[in-house]
Amino acid sequence: MRLASAITSCIVSGLLVFSTAAASFAAPEDLPQVEAGDLDDASSLLALINPSTKLSPEDYTPKELVSVAGTSYQLRPEAADAVEDLVADARKAGHSIKVLSAFRSYQRQYSLFNQYQAKYGTAYAERISARPGTSEHQLGLAADLGYTNSQAELKEAFGRTPAGQWIAKHAVDYGLIVRYPQGMEKITGYKYEPWHVRYIGKEQAQAMADSGAETYEEYYSMLKDEAVKEPKKSQEPKNVPAVEQKKPESESDQGTATPGSGVLKQEDLDVLRFLPPYRDWSFGFIP
Repeated sequence: MRLASAITSCIVSGLLVFSTAAASFAAPEDLPQVEAGDLDDASSLLALINPSTKLSPEDYTPKELVSVAGTSYQLRPEAADAVEDLVADARKAGHSIKVLSAFRSYQRQYSLFNQYQAKYGTAYAERISARPGTSEHQLGLAADLGYTNSQAELKEAFGRTPAGQWIAKHAVDYGLIVRYPQGMEKITGYKYEPWHVRYIGKEQAQAMADSGAETYEEYYSMLKDEAVKEPKKSQEPKNVPAVEQKKPESESDQGTATPGSGVLKQEDLDVLRFLPPYRDWSFGFIP
């Protein structure tokens, strides 16, 4: 379940803050290369979705979903493997982490939001649930994690538990990110959710950590800027045939030129030697 940071008017102001914050980051030179089209594809591991960015199509469903081991929840295969590994390693470290939620369809999110809207009104519903088509769970790349027998499930307090702190530190090792970090709701559109992790791949997760970006919105902006840049053109043209320079056949040919050829005679060069830079040097050419 999501906690939207504000109603629509607040989201708009948040976007303004996001544009300012993102601009303060200079994209590292070694960002993983991605195609611009991949960033806009709902099936991409890097797809962006938030309260102001809907999926296209809105009722998108991943082509392949698999069950997360030991649960009835489903994720895309890459994300399922990552979450399974994280949960297993966390348990080895003494943290009884479990999966609380994973993929949710457009229809399921539509039903949930309508229930909250009917019960609490639109304003409050938007604070506790995402509108259909804007839920990251619909990507099949996000999971909510909890702490067995904990009173902090789906609460900010989870971030202060040993399990929550372990996830924050080690998620990147599995290609996961804590999608809604603390204090960043004006950018992400959601309040701090230490339990919500999102899969973007190990290379990208590490690159995001190295970039200094605190939110995926900021990192996504960096990727977008790099993807749309035109390839640098070579300073020297390639495959241009060399111009042959014809040597005079004899010394007697030096100092002469064919009229209209644009070649300077020796006396022309003598004249040009004394002309100021602002004069028309074509004066010395043979007409």
